[in-house]
Amino acid sequence: MKKFILALLATAAMAMAESHTHDGFFLNLALGFGYQGFTYDANKAIYDMEAKGVSTEFDLKLGGCIATNTLLHATILGVTNNSEIDYKTKGGKKQGSSSEESENLSMLGIGLTYYLPENIFISGSVGFAQFNLQDNSDEDKDIEGATEKGLGVQIAAGKEWWVSDNWGLGLSVAFTYGAAEDKDDLGDASAYGVNVMFSATFN
Repeated sequence: MKKFILALLATAAMAMAESHTHDGFFLNLALGFGYQGFTYDANKAIYDMEAKGVSTEFDLKLGGCIATNTLLHATILGVTNNSEIDYKTKGGKKQGSSSEESENLSMLGIGLTYYLPENIFISGSVGFAQFNLQDNSDEDKDIEGATEKGLGVQIAAGKEWWVSDNWGLGLSVAFTYGAAEDKDDLGDASAYGVNVMFSATFN
């Protein structure tokens, strides 16, 4: 019965939503590319790790309207660093590099998106971030190690254009930051990135 009532309320909210307005149900899907710099400060491992270069990002935001032009949502995102990983001594001297490994920052959090006139928006999210180091040398792409869950932040700003009553296409710039403590003897990790995002929004 409870599930039925919730489904009924959700259907009613969507039915009441007006065209070209930011109300009711909110879904945002975004994909982009840009730059990320990350470091692992080794604890038990011999070398520190560092990578700076091209990154890709995927975002999912899911929620609803809580006030005029204001959306509260869950935020799920992942940023992958596609550049070579450099291995350095504690003194900062480079010892080698590898293209067979990649680093991924994932975040699960909560955020707010606010729409200004002309469909310009600003968005901010905060949540739990975690880093994974992945082995790309075989088809399985095994996870070699991970950090504990730490702090993650995303700030974005952009503009959307309506393409139907409730769908909009957008372009934005997103800044991400994450930091987490060691778990699998890799080290304490941190990363920042800036990506250009292309998005589709239902609202």
